[in-house]
Amino acid sequence: MQTVLMFVALVVAWELVELLVGARFPIIPAPMAIVAAGVRTAYPIWLNLRLTLIESAIGLVAGSVLGLLLAASFVAWPRAESALYNLVVTIHSIPLVAVAPILLIWFGVGLTAPTIVAALACFFPMVVNGTRGLRAASQSSLDLMRVLDADPAQTFLRVRLPASLPYVIAALKLGAPAAVLGATVGEWLGTAGIGYLLFSAMANFQVELLWATMLIAAAVALIGYLAFAAVERIALSWHARAGGA
Repeated sequence: MQTVLMFVALVVAWELVELLVGARFPIIPAPMAIVAAGVRTAYPIWLNLRLTLIESAIGLVAGSVLGLLLAASFVAWPRAESALYNLVVTIHSIPLVAVAPILLIWFGVGLTAPTIVAALACFFPMVVNGTRGLRAASQSSLDLMRVLDADPAQTFLRVRLPASLPYVIAALKLGAPAAVLGATVGEWLGTAGIGYLLFSAMANFQVELLWATMLIAAAVALIGYLAFAAVERIALSWHARAGGA
């Protein structure tokens, strides 16, 4: 409740400041002007947002699955981690704004390039958290599976994967907004999507539309974060009960 009240107070103060000094210092448009721009262009925003959501969802799933598979290979074969981890860090260090044009040249305009950028954005958090999570299984549980003559696949599915659940969900919580950001960056040089709409509004000096689109993209990223945060609370509660049992 306090957060909502603070947000409302901030918006009201923003509107008042804009009314008082906006004519002399037109730096940031008033909230009502931003809302009006969003309402006027609601349908184009929705069409572009829908594409960004598809790219973000596919990128999140693909990047997370690939990251978890690589984390599993690191746990199963420690030599693979020593050989590949620095490469993964190097790839993560490359700015997304530098990767996007290259992918656009390779794959052309469409879903592919922004989806790959979205996958790259959430790949590294899953590799790091997945590796830590898969190694978080208790030694007693691993010893029990060894005594029961379980094969590596059974040990992975019944011990390591459940133990990694809090870490994996934490990676998804970070990856959801990162995927939206990655897809948006990947769309800057394209012909559709929220990123394209942002770039187009900036190029045409449509300040209110720029702010409206930016705030909508930020809201979508926040919703993704909050959704996985809620899943995390439920999963941690279940994980604690299962551990206690």
